[in-house]
Amino acid sequence: MNGVIDLYKPSGMSSAAAVGKVKRMLGTSTVGHMGTLDPMAEGVLVLGVGKSARLFDYFCSKRKSYIAKFKFGYETDTLDAMGTTVSETADIPSVDAVIHAMQSLIGKTEQIPPVYSAKHINGKRAYALARGGNPEVPKPVEIEIYGAELICQPSMSEFVFSIDCSAGTYIRSICRDVAKMCGSLATLTYLQRTRSGKFTVENSVKLDELEAKLGSVIIPPQQVLDLDRIDFPDTAYDDIDHGRAVACDIAGEFLVFCRNVFFGIGCSLDGRLKIKTYLKDD
Repeated sequence: MNGVIDLYKPSGMSSAAAVGKVKRMLGTSTVGHMGTLDPMAEGVLVLGVGKSARLFDYFCSKRKSYIAKFKFGYETDTLDAMGTTVSETADIPSVDAVIHAMQSLIGKTEQIPPVYSAKHINGKRAYALARGGNPEVPKPVEIEIYGAELICQPSMSEFVFSIDCSAGTYIRSICRDVAKMCGSLATLTYLQRTRSGKFTVENSVKLDELEAKLGSVIIPPQQVLDLDRIDFPDTAYDDIDHGRAVACDIAGEFLVFCRNVFFGIGCSLDGRLKIKTYLKDD
C-alpha cells in the first residue's frame, strides 16, 4: 500500500487518533498525517500511506482554506469551544468593526500561536506545558492570510468567515486577534478545513466509508505531487533501481520515471541523478 488519502476528520477526534484508526483499518503501521487538524475541527486531513508517509514536507507546507465561526463575548484557555472560559465581556463589536479588523490581517504578518498548541518550547509541546500548569506563550511565527470573507452572521455575537491562509496559521489566533482589535473577546466555536493544497472537502472520504472505498481513495503519489515528470532512458532502469550513477543535469526537483515506473522525487547532484525521496512500489 502506497499513496495518499484525502480523509474527512470528524470533530472531537485528534489527528493522531484519526491516523491510528486508519492504521487499524488498513492493517499497516505506516500512516502519517500531512499537517495536524485541531480536535475540535473537522474536514480535510491529508494522510500518507506506506512510502508516501515520507512526503510530509511536500504536502504540509501547502496553503489551507477554512470555514470558521467566531463567537464574541468570552474567551477560553484554548481559544476554542473545547476549553474553559477564562474571561467574559459585554462588549460585542459591530459587523463593520469585525470586517475591518479581519481585513487588516490580510497579507503577511507575525502571529502568536495559542498556548494550547503543538508548538515546541524548550523541547516540549506547548499544550503539554499548559496542561501541566506551566503555560508558556510560543514565539511569534510569520504567516500569510490570502483572503477572508464574511459568509453570514447567525446572531449578533457570531460571525462565520471563509479564510484562505498559509500553512502554520492558527485560526484560533486569528479569532483572538480580531476580537482584541475590536476591544472585545471571542472564541472559535466551529472550524472546517475545506482545502489543503489540492485536496478538497468535496473529494474527501469519511472514516466510516474508508473500508468500502479503499481501492479508490488511496491516490498514487505521482498523481498529486506538483512536480514535472522526467522519463529517463530505458537503459538506465537497472542503474536507477540499484542506486548506480546516472547522468543528470536538470534544475530543481522532478518526478523520476523509467520504463513508465515511478521511482520517486529526484534532483541533480554533481551532474548525477539523486533520488531524494524513494517512492517506488516493491
